[in-house]
Amino acid sequence: MSDQYTHNEGDQSKDKIEWTKPASLFNILGNKFAPIADLQNKQLPSWALLVFLGVLLLMFIWKQIAVNQAESRLEKGEARIAQQLEEKSKELVTKAREYADNQYKKEEERFGQVLAWAVRGELIRNNLDQIDQYLTELVKTRDTERVVLISDEGKLLVSTDKKLESEEAASLYPQEILGLQTVTVKSDVNNRKLLVVPVMGLNKRLATIVISYNPPSLLKD
Repeated sequence: MSDQYTHNEGDQSKDKIEWTKPASLFNILGNKFAPIADLQNKQLPSWALLVFLGVLLLMFIWKQIAVNQAESRLEKGEARIAQQLEEKSKELVTKAREYADNQYKKEEERFGQVLAWAVRGELIRNNLDQIDQYLTELVKTRDTERVVLISDEGKLLVSTDKKLESEEAASLYPQEILGLQTVTVKSDVNNRKLLVVPVMGLNKRLATIVISYNPPSLLKD
């Protein structure tokens, strides 16, 4: 009994000594993790690798399509916003032009009426020199090109452009211009504005003043 105990004790001591040896420890751990090492040494089948690459390719293509669609929607949105802003800008400019043109026209009509009163008094006194001074000062204002005074018979009485003094009024303006009964703003063939001011007497029209000028930039088409 004592011999058997001694033998077992010797075996346990031997095992304990073997366990503490590094080589033995590595062998034991190697045996335990051998399946993992074998798994690392194994190669995947070719079809599995192809499937993996195919999945990666599909993911890349899907991502690229999604990015392209997002960029396309963004570009369309930006184009739509730009178009809306442009249309709104044109609408605002048109309204501003209409408003400015309407206000400017009212001021022109008031000015024309005052000018007609001043010229009528001088016409009644047959004082063309004084009228010539009025019109000469008037043509010095900004954007005004020329001012003429035409009698009711169609004769050119006064012109700030001295080269026109020998011209017939009918060669300068059509009868529809010379026949207007109220202060009117018209446009001529050169895109200039014409302020037509009839000078009325007690019973008939005495003459017509026609002022040619360039409209302010806001009113130009």
